[in-house]
Amino acid sequence: MLYKFFLWVLFAFFASVDLFGATPPSLKFFEDKPRCLAKDFYIYTVLNEESTTPQEAKALFGMVHTMNIRFFHLFAKKMDNEDYKKISKCMNLEITPLLKEDDECLNIGITIAKATSLPKGQLKSLMPRVKHNKELSKVLELMSRENVYESALQGDAQLFLTLFNGSITSYKEAIFNQFIPKVSIDTLASHIKFNAFASSVIQNDDMVNLQKSLLHVSPSSEVGAKALFLLGLNALKYDEKKQAIYFFELSYEQAKKRDEKDRALFWQYLVSQDNTYLKKMLESFDVNIYTLYAHEKLSVPFDNIVSPVLEGEHPTFNVTDPFAWPKVMNKVYHMSQEEVEKEAEKFKYANTLPHYSYLMERVTRYQKNFYPIPYFEEIKDFSTHRQALMLAIARQESRFLPSVVSTSYALGMMQFMPFVAKDIAKKQKLEGFTLDAMFDPRVAYLFANIHLDFLEKNLLHPLFIAYAYNGGIGFTKRHLLGGTFSKKAYEPFLSMEMMINEESREYGKKVLANYVVYMRLLGEEVSINNLFETLLTPSLSDHFRN
Repeated sequence: MLYKFFLWVLFAFFASVDLFGATPPSLKFFEDKPRCLAKDFYIYTVLNEESTTPQEAKALFGMVHTMNIRFFHLFAKKMDNEDYKKISKCMNLEITPLLKEDDECLNIGITIAKATSLPKGQLKSLMPRVKHNKELSKVLELMSRENVYESALQGDAQLFLTLFNGSITSYKEAIFNQFIPKVSIDTLASHIKFNAFASSVIQNDDMVNLQKSLLHVSPSSEVGAKALFLLGLNALKYDEKKQAIYFFELSYEQAKKRDEKDRALFWQYLVSQDNTYLKKMLESFDVNIYTLYAHEKLSVPFDNIVSPVLEGEHPTFNVTDPFAWPKVMNKVYHMSQEEVEKEAEKFKYANTLPHYSYLMERVTRYQKNFYPIPYFEEIKDFSTHRQALMLAIARQESRFLPSVVSTSYALGMMQFMPFVAKDIAKKQKLEGFTLDAMFDPRVAYLFANIHLDFLEKNLLHPLFIAYAYNGGIGFTKRHLLGGTFSKKAYEPFLSMEMMINEESREYGKKVLANYVVYMRLLGEEVSINNLFETLLTPSLSDHFRN
């Protein structure tokens, strides 16, 4: 294949170069490194080494930029701190073994979700043991009543929402799937916890009675744009078009993000077929699937898409150094708009095109949308479709910044999780491979191309490829086999908006928009409307290649 020669070159590259971090870093390595996610990644790497001592782990603990539960558990395992070890253990215990532990451990590990998995008969013995946890005590007392639903509805609305939002799905369905009178649902809608309640109900088709209760709710200012939008979709499910438009209007008013406003306008257009909403979308500065549709329908080109072409190589900036860009951004956060523009000028080179574009978007306050095509020589031999797909994913994953690290420790321009990168390297027999190689744009593009070969053997549409790149191919196939993307009212848009996995849902929409823009920049005109139509396949088998 096209990348076989490059693979051969990489064999020599991995074998001849002592890559940055090829061996576990020492404590001294961390002393001059800025606090950032890259530093966390290397700390995480060191903690996973068997040779790391408790003393070294303790020293690293104070260097962490972003502590999360996974990180804490790893520190607890490595450090000689009995309190940390106990907290870690108790947090991980399921309810049955947790009940056998002492009260201190029980109070550390108990959650509402764990409590709702217990038979009612065990609640009374649990209540005295958690009496110092006031919120949980109130929840347990409510759960122990004969008619939990009525008691919850007649009592404190906050407590009702706390119990519902904290419950496991089976408990919600068994206890709460009943019709709620308007006066009561309006009371619930005056609390911020109603947002999570509404989202959970609307995205669970087994809770029909609660869904119907939401049809004519009068939301307070506490209800955010996302929940209001879902209330609109819920109204459409029950053919309440007027009510749906009302909720979409409220969602538009509440939305802080431009793409959320565009989404609300787009759905008002879908329901009403009134071109006024499309025209209003032309005022948006954001490029997304909704504004692409509006511009296409009204035959109005975008005037704020920028794809700069630069030359030369930055004389001092190492694009593969994961600590170089955080140092720049630590300064940028405190700069004025004019100062950021001056900083951007320093990166006006071909190999730092992503960095220049990132800063210039910031300078324009995101009123201009930068779609750079960096390191094009690495993908120039691929088909236009593959080029556009790789660029669309890279823009969403990292804005093409070669050495970025995510909160989940996805690495580099194409944001590969370490286990995926290692698996690809193993299958390609790349001896000497280390994870630091993922900060090299050449390697990132190569691995992405290999991974996309695999995904496109199974999936047809750019949207589905995006879902699988983000959430995995198994997740994507389950979603497609779940009755989605059929020829029903408001499809394929309902299936795109109702995916429960929010991260993959929004990721897919953004990558699809990027794909359309890049196809056009690469000289191939693509219609967003045609891409929408191809999602409506006659049979499920047409979603897959085999």
